[in-house]
Amino acid sequence: MKSVLIHLFAALVLSANAQQPAILNFKTPTPSPEASVIQHFGNSQILLSYGRPLVRGRKIFGELVPFDSLWRTGAGDCTTLEFKEDVIVGDKKIPPGKYSLFTIPSEKEWTIILNSDATLHGAFGYDAQKDIYRFKVKSIKTERFHETFTVEINDFTARGDASLNLIWENTLVRIPLKSPADENIMTEIQKRLIENKEQNANLLYQAASYYHTTGRDLKQAAQWISAAEKLDGENFNYPNLAQKILADLKEYKLAIEAAKRAVALGEKGNMTNAVANLKTRIADWKSLMGKQ
Repeated sequence: MKSVLIHLFAALVLSANAQQPAILNFKTPTPSPEASVIQHFGNSQILLSYGRPLVRGRKIFGELVPFDSLWRTGAGDCTTLEFKEDVIVGDKKIPPGKYSLFTIPSEKEWTIILNSDATLHGAFGYDAQKDIYRFKVKSIKTERFHETFTVEINDFTARGDASLNLIWENTLVRIPLKSPADENIMTEIQKRLIENKEQNANLLYQAASYYHTTGRDLKQAAQWISAAEKLDGENFNYPNLAQKILADLKEYKLAIEAAKRAVALGEKGNMTNAVANLKTRIADWKSLMGKQ
């Protein structure tokens, strides 16, 4: 009898449990995924960390993110930027360190704020006395709709310029960034080549190449690469750069002569592809000169 009662009790318990709703135990996707970006910039890196909220059918700027009020510029913890070397933000040189990024959006322009406290959750505990730099930039309306808030470092130039872009909904804000590398290189060139007039073939080549790449004085670049070639007539790179600079100056006759010198050195070094490309350029320039 006792055994029957035990089995009956167990059956009743199982029946009761079967009628209880199952407990859901799964992790839902976060509504504002966190992002960390490491971007090489200048001679170092910028580390960016922020939360990425979604629009989810809401009106963002002017409603969810009120105009003329401090915004954490993301979601979750405060958005942070870590510089490993000096970076020029806007027009101010910011020393290496970790900073929080806050903004005050308005309809036509935003106030950008770098603050020394990078430990905050959102804007809670924000202290304006810890601001190290405030400045304003224009906001841009975009045709494309951006569902996810995005912070990116983009729009790079050969001189080390870029922009920190804030993108959400139909709004784009570009924050100018500049590496000190260009200023340092130009200072070195000024001191060693222009003032001290050093006669070093590799230095002359590097300076000519940098002027060419960054769109500076091409006549000066042509003089430097010519001097480098006179110091070392067996380096393929020197006449090869010379033909590029001279072509950009539209000095096609001189470009052809430089390219022929590069071809001769390239053939010695079995540089098949480079030689073929140079011969094509020579033919193109001769054809162009014939039409003038």
